[in-house]
Amino acid sequence: MKGNKKALIAAIVLVVVAAILLAVWRFASPRGAAGGKQVTVQVVHRDGSTNDFPLRTQEEYLGPALVEGGVVEDNQSVYGLYILTADGETADEAAQEWWKITKSGEMVNTSADTTPIADGERYELTLTVGYDGF
Repeated sequence: MKGNKKALIAAIVLVVVAAILLAVWRFASPRGAAGGKQVTVQVVHRDGSTNDFPLRTQEEYLGPALVEGGVVEDNQSVYGLYILTADGETADEAAQEWWKITKSGEMVNTSADTTPIADGERYELTLTVGYDGF
């Protein structure tokens, strides 16, 4: 019985800690700006050519704005938007190609679906080769 009581207390403590961490994550995560905004997304292709997309949107996060603006194909996974094709060019996963998201040249540390956007911001989608050192 003594062992069961300790296991029960440990389980309760684990649930409480998990709930606290979830609450902190939800309140501390970045939020997008509400209302209309214009952002620019530049797609940098494999050959170095670029194409700028000025997007007018009500969306608060980059992923839905990219899909809405036709910049990327809507390729949803269980984890959210997976960018495989941008501006008609598809990354070759077998060659370790992927679309890197940057904001004014600086890499973002969030997925497209969790990257908040605000009026006047500039983003880049660059076709990148190799998974090391991204």
